[in-house]
Amino acid sequence: MNLLNDEWIPVRQLEGSKAERITLQHLLCGDKKWELCLPRDDMELAAMQLLICITQALVTPVTSNELKNYIARPLPETDYEKAAQPYADWFQLDHPKSPFMQVHGVEAKDVTHMDKLLAGVTGATNSCFVNQAGLADGLCSGCTAVALFNQASCTPSFGGGFKAGLRGSSPITTLIQGDHLRRTIWLNVLAEDSIQQYMPWHESTRGQEPTWIAPIKSGEIKVEQIGFLRGLFWQPAYIEMQPPVTADSCSCCGIKTDFVFKSFNKAKFNFTIIGTWPHPHSPRVMTTKKDQKQEKYAAFTTAAPAWTQLSRFVVKQEIDETNAEGQQPAAVILQIRKLYGTNSHRLHLLIGGYRANKASILERCHEVFTLNHGWDHHTNVIHHMVSLGRGYRDAIYKAIYVFVQGIKDIKGAGVKLTQSTETQFYRRAEPVIENTLSRIEFTNAEPELAGMRHALKDIAQSLFRESVQPYLNDPELIRTMAVARKTLYKHLNNLEPQSEKGGDDGATEKS
Repeated sequence: MNLLNDEWIPVRQLEGSKAERITLQHLLCGDKKWELCLPRDDMELAAMQLLICITQALVTPVTSNELKNYIARPLPETDYEKAAQPYADWFQLDHPKSPFMQVHGVEAKDVTHMDKLLAGVTGATNSCFVNQAGLADGLCSGCTAVALFNQASCTPSFGGGFKAGLRGSSPITTLIQGDHLRRTIWLNVLAEDSIQQYMPWHESTRGQEPTWIAPIKSGEIKVEQIGFLRGLFWQPAYIEMQPPVTADSCSCCGIKTDFVFKSFNKAKFNFTIIGTWPHPHSPRVMTTKKDQKQEKYAAFTTAAPAWTQLSRFVVKQEIDETNAEGQQPAAVILQIRKLYGTNSHRLHLLIGGYRANKASILERCHEVFTLNHGWDHHTNVIHHMVSLGRGYRDAIYKAIYVFVQGIKDIKGAGVKLTQSTETQFYRRAEPVIENTLSRIEFTNAEPELAGMRHALKDIAQSLFRESVQPYLNDPELIRTMAVARKTLYKHLNNLEPQSEKGGDDGATEKS
């Protein structure tokens, strides 16, 4: 099966239709509006990234204007056929010598079942409740290719000494979502000038082939030795699919197929990457330790939702006297800012990733944020919004912490409330943040920001009342509640604009 010529992309039309498979040529050269059709959001995101990376390999626009043309209209079929011809051997899943993202002749003591290739099907928290039964029993060629790419690029390693991808074990991916699949792909393809801007060694590594075509030696590898396309398709492990078996349908996408893959061989590939390879689909975070700049990819390290890191996704920030932490949005986000400028419309920001503990996946994270027109020239407003949201979270958290732990000679309730209260705040605050982002007029942001502050303040107050309500009849906790309430209103008052701050610390608020 060849990803350039065969029908492998599971889609359905936006207007409504049953699931079907189409070719990449059909997708890029046709005028129908498609959406991906897979049973899990992370598989759809992985399939989208794979399509973006293949398209990037085939057709890299020279200029931004050329990229705009690809976004606006389908690719001529003759252009596709000409572009695909040099890469015929790159993307064949069952190639006899260099199968896609695999190594021919991998030796392993035991074969590995396909559930290890699908992230979070086994070994994850509550995996039996969030995956349909038998999801990995037998995967068609298309789903196998997507799973191979996802395991290599977006997930934790297999564990046991296996290496993770170039972005680390669980990077956050940020992409621009268009109004249909073809446009989404092109919106996330980089033009040559954008590649050269963020990857200085691009010209010297332009001719590199992916690792399954041109194998590399183990040991230390400097990021400057990894070219653009090789990095997009980096494979950190030795994997080889076992011969497929006949079947009626794929256990993942559910579409009819003649054969499926049920197992594979895997082996470790030992290497050390020196530096941070600048992947174009992920934001990075920079810190300084002992006068040395350290860089890593943004990740979901806690249960906090994606909006708490939103400024990292769209705001570029250097380390200086006022900022101890720097941040670099994904290259595709930086490109879209200059691609359309003041003529840009709303940005639909697609965010995805895993929260993991070593090789075990704790949860999948997948969200879409809509940023109103003008976001690209007022990223400081987005940064302020995120800071406000975190401020109200901290206000309720600190107040409940005082209630639970007490302070000095004041008895605490001694019950576990902080984590559940924080979780409830995130759940209730998320629609407030999302609505504000989609409605705000960035040139006159204060009216929407005032509404956001009012809504988040109400949420904090309500959560405090609900949290302490069961303990109102305990006379030993009356003083504790009063101190905790005063703590809450102290922090809430600090979040108000200077001209609106009150001086009663919420003394009129009823219990």
